[in-house]
Amino acid sequence: MSSLDAKIAIISTSFIYVFGFLFSAFLANRVRKIPYSPSSPFSTFLSSVVIATGVWCGTSFYDLDLSYVNFRGSNLANTDLRARKLYRTCFQGVTGLERARVDSRYLDLENPKVQKLLTEGRSEDRDFSGLNLRGAYLQNAELRRFNFTDTDLTGADMQNADLRGSLLVRAQVIGVDFTNADLTGCCIQDWSINSQTCFTDVRCEYIYRKLDEHGEPIERFPANRNFELREFESLYQEVENVVELIFKEGENWQAALFSLRKLQLEDEELGLELKSIEKRGDLWVLKVTHNNAVSKQEVENRLNASFDEMKQKLAAKEQQIDKLLDIVADQAKTLKGYSKQPLGTSNNFFIVESAITNLSGSGQIDYQEAANQVRNIVATSANSGENTSFATNLLDKFQEREVAVNPTQQTELIEQIILAEAQKDTVFKQFILLQGEQISEAMPESSISTAIRNAIAKLN
Repeated sequence: MSSLDAKIAIISTSFIYVFGFLFSAFLANRVRKIPYSPSSPFSTFLSSVVIATGVWCGTSFYDLDLSYVNFRGSNLANTDLRARKLYRTCFQGVTGLERARVDSRYLDLENPKVQKLLTEGRSEDRDFSGLNLRGAYLQNAELRRFNFTDTDLTGADMQNADLRGSLLVRAQVIGVDFTNADLTGCCIQDWSINSQTCFTDVRCEYIYRKLDEHGEPIERFPANRNFELREFESLYQEVENVVELIFKEGENWQAALFSLRKLQLEDEELGLELKSIEKRGDLWVLKVTHNNAVSKQEVENRLNASFDEMKQKLAAKEQQIDKLLDIVADQAKTLKGYSKQPLGTSNNFFIVESAITNLSGSGQIDYQEAANQVRNIVATSANSGENTSFATNLLDKFQEREVAVNPTQQTELIEQIILAEAQKDTVFKQFILLQGEQISEAMPESSISTAIRNAIAKLN
């Protein structure tokens, strides 16, 4: 007997033993009246053996990079698809994928509902939370009200996908192509995006920022209107040439604006522009765009160095400012009870001692208390929950203390406070001029947003 014949005999004998064992196990289960289940260990093992045997004579893509390969409409039964990479590989319209040999080292291709989603662009089971869909090709997919909580969608192609009402809570959407997708009503709490995440021509009327304890979306944004055309794209599309200056609540945020302005004047080639100022918990984040010709590291180093220098200079000035404040306080005590002056250009509100009163003298509120509330509303504009709370509290106090009881009076009073604070504080004035329009647009339409727009018009 030749060596080839011997090998054939050994392989044949091995198969006879394996199938004899499997058949015996099947008969034993039948005798014991154990029902057949596709998900049972025996069935899974049997299925794996059958598929592994079937692919011997089929096409093999084992350990290949199948990125961007289009299998649309193909029959992939008896194919070895244990590929090294399946980045945006198109399986739409594919048949026989359930009879192909697959693994989950790149994405969860062994999961039957993932196979269905990739081949049909839809799924009756909408819970894909925690799964790996990295690089999945989901163009034109029907994904309404899907749960993608903690799902890895890195690099997925979701062009023209319908994601209305879906949960993208803590989802990894880095590098995802959402071109022309519909994201209306999605919850995006703590999702991860970057400058490669594409929102070109996204359709979105509103989103939710959080889930409540019952898993229901809350904090609709915008609160009382829908996004304008391409507004969502402009708000969430990250750009590569952005640096962030991060500092704590207690630190001097004016120093950050001064340091930015200093660099703008010293080196115009940097092309520095203020993108936004955001509040994240007890941190402030100053986002600045720069010229693409200048490295991000250089801009970060220079901005941080300028910020540290400005903080030191402001700290040195604090002692002098404290002395001046002591003098002012002494003068205020001397004039107490004798002063009554209009609040800005208003003929309806006056400053009496340290309080604001109306023309009839029927109500009053402490000036500094009102000014602090207005500043808080402006500073927390990026946080809709806090912003709404501050705004409601301020208007309630105007009502309770009868200093401004209708929207017209409230608008005028808030406008005059903003103008007064801007006159005293040049940094606050600059901030209002740079960010005021964005702040008012992010708010629900009210006397406060109207006051901010009126103030900006007078400051320009």
